[in-house]
Amino acid sequence: MLAVLITLTPGRRNEFIDCQKAKVRIAVLPIMDMKTRWNSTLELLERAYRLWEFTRKWLQNPKYAQYRPLFTTQDE
Repeated sequence: MLAVLITLTPGRRNEFIDCQKAKVRIAVLPIMDMKTRWNSTLELLERAYRLWEFTRKWLQNPKYAQYRPLFTTQDE
């Protein structure tokens, strides 16, 4: 769900990429699951795990406070 919210508009995408610039060389975006690709769920989960820190940082923006309940906890 957050992948859709992040990639919905160019402005959101740019803000998410900006969250990564200080720590990674090449910024990436979340990916979505595709029914026709057997391994896309695994790729989605691996990318979401990799971007967990940056997603949390992106959600700290007051504009996105309403989406914070969708964010997973470390235990999840």
